[in-house]
Amino acid sequence: MEDTPGQFRIDGEAVATNPSTTLREFRRHHHAVATRFERRYNLQKQDFGELHARAERARLEVKKVEVRYGADSPRHETSLRLLEGEMRAIESQRRALEEEVRLLDEENARYELVMQTSTGQDASIPLADIVRGFPANQLSTASKLGVYGSRWREFLSDDPREANSEGGVLPAIVGTVIMTLLMSIAVVPFGVLAALYLREYAKAGLVVSAVRIAINNMAGVPSIVFGVFGLGFFCYIIGGGLDQLLFAEKLPNPTYGRGGVLWASLTLALLTLPVVVVSTEEALAAVPRSMREGSYACGASKWQTIRRIVLPRAMPGIMTGFILAMARGAGEVAPLMLVGAVKLAPDLPIDAVAPYLHPDRSFMHLGFHIYDVGFQSQNSEAGKPMVYTTTLLLIAIIAFLNIAAVWMRTRLRRRFVGGTF
Repeated sequence: MEDTPGQFRIDGEAVATNPSTTLREFRRHHHAVATRFERRYNLQKQDFGELHARAERARLEVKKVEVRYGADSPRHETSLRLLEGEMRAIESQRRALEEEVRLLDEENARYELVMQTSTGQDASIPLADIVRGFPANQLSTASKLGVYGSRWREFLSDDPREANSEGGVLPAIVGTVIMTLLMSIAVVPFGVLAALYLREYAKAGLVVSAVRIAINNMAGVPSIVFGVFGLGFFCYIIGGGLDQLLFAEKLPNPTYGRGGVLWASLTLALLTLPVVVVSTEEALAAVPRSMREGSYACGASKWQTIRRIVLPRAMPGIMTGFILAMARGAGEVAPLMLVGAVKLAPDLPIDAVAPYLHPDRSFMHLGFHIYDVGFQSQNSEAGKPMVYTTTLLLIAIIAFLNIAAVWMRTRLRRRFVGGTF
């Protein structure tokens, strides 16, 4: 905001009436107000969320007993009594948290800043609604760098706000990285095993030719088709089956029968599978036949030859397929819109609480975040800085992952270059 500070009010009374004293009072009180605001935010997100999770777990335990032993069983009656006691304890804690939130709101409501706009009107702003304030025309070079650094810190470590057009993108960063890693873990072993079978074990014939044609055709299928397949097969069929088998007490609310980071990763693994298979086959074919024959002559079996001779020397080519698959998967958006990516995810797919990784949770993705803010927001013009910065960040993350993989491939190539001929 570039308007001029007018007054600083506490309990409705002006304690500063000119820009210099108003700015001084702002600096004096803003940190405490921001601390209370952050405390309130954490109470709502973590403490209230934990109470809700406890209540939900208690209700699901009663439902599980009812499904297993019947509504008239003694165990069900015991579980109902335990539920009543747990709900009373939760209600007591909830009232204590609400009282703390009320006190924090009352204290922060005492402070407000009055700004004089360019049209001469006064605009009163609660101090808790102000993220940062500084005299832009009076900043030194060091102060400007400090503001610039604080903006980047906020962008990289905070949650989004104002319909994703402001704040940070930490949930989207975490979601993108976790989804890309899970996709890589799924696609690389499967793709390498498929290429090994096709190149080293399968005999030429109609079935192998059909498989190769199918793999080549998969590379040309639009990505949204993979999204529809992932929604139907992974979410509805496999996820719905898991819900019926393992989470019957939660139905009709699905656990795995909806979009999540696991299904999104597997969908993108199918999308990038042809890249891994083709590059691995080419790498295996590039290993000289004389090395295989020399290994057989020394008495090694076929699997020993593949494991100790062929795979190590084909590893640079396998890493090339891994790099290409990772780069494409990290930037895809269309399939994710159907199998897990959301506008705002209150819970990250990974946290510090066991089991640490939650594959059933929806997630935010940098690519989807760019699409949402740039093309679905009601005020896309205000979101342009966020779109440009998020795009730069997505490119940087993909470049970092690629550089790390290229570095690993170079080390592997240097390790085995002396053994090739």
